[in-house]
Amino acid sequence: MSKDKNKIIKSIEKINKLEEGLSLFEEGDEEYLSVLVKIQGLYDEIADTALECFKDMTTKIRKTGQKRIGKGIDQLPHTIRECVNDQIDEVKGEPH
Repeated sequence: MSKDKNKIIKSIEKINKLEEGLSLFEEGDEEYLSVLVKIQGLYDEIADTALECFKDMTTKIRKTGQKRIGKGIDQLPHTIRECVNDQIDEVKGEPH
């Protein structure tokens, strides 16, 4: 994840430098357009990297959730047994 964050930071730094360079050209110049295209490409890279990070985090969340659900299911028979025993004790009038 840190690798991706560094990649995004480097892309932002490149964008800042390219934006500074835009002032060297007239808005209608071919070079101006070329720099804009490079900036757009860097934004595309950032978006792709962010999407991959999003997918990775979603997968981690799902796996964690599935483990937690699995533990809950494994605990279910014990919980049911305790609940039933408590109800039986209540019917018998015995304290827990």
